[in-house]
Amino acid sequence: MNLSGPPRKRVTTGLLPMINVVFLLLIFFLIAGEMQPPEPFDITPPEIAEAQEAEGVFSLFLDPAGQLAFRDLVSSFEARQAILSALDTDRRAGCDSGQCDTVVLVHADQSTPAHFVAQLLPQLGALGFEQVNLVTSGLRSSKGERP
Repeated sequence: MNLSGPPRKRVTTGLLPMINVVFLLLIFFLIAGEMQPPEPFDITPPEIAEAQEAEGVFSLFLDPAGQLAFRDLVSSFEARQAILSALDTDRRAGCDSGQCDTVVLVHADQSTPAHFVAQLLPQLGALGFEQVNLVTSGLRSSKGERP
């Protein structure tokens, strides 16, 4: 006589639905997020009373010692011609593909001497950039809210 109960079914938790959810979350964050390369060096932007959101495709970085950086290129301010050439090449490539952006963002440290920026402006204009935005941090946004 067999007194044991009916055989128990193994409860299996499917791993496939969890993998699907993780994959969908990954796709969501890749689409919704904005990936930017890391800044080449630490910069403390100048502070102003009101700030607007700076928009542009091209970003130049300038530190107090006079180092200039664009994407993965870093050089001294005196040897900036290679960086300006790379910036011009990227701008022309965008214009050839139909997305000509003539705005450049300059991320200069608050203790960077002004003559560095003043020397850079005419050279950027000669490359075809119509607008140069100095990136700052504001105490208030353009909507009057404190950050």
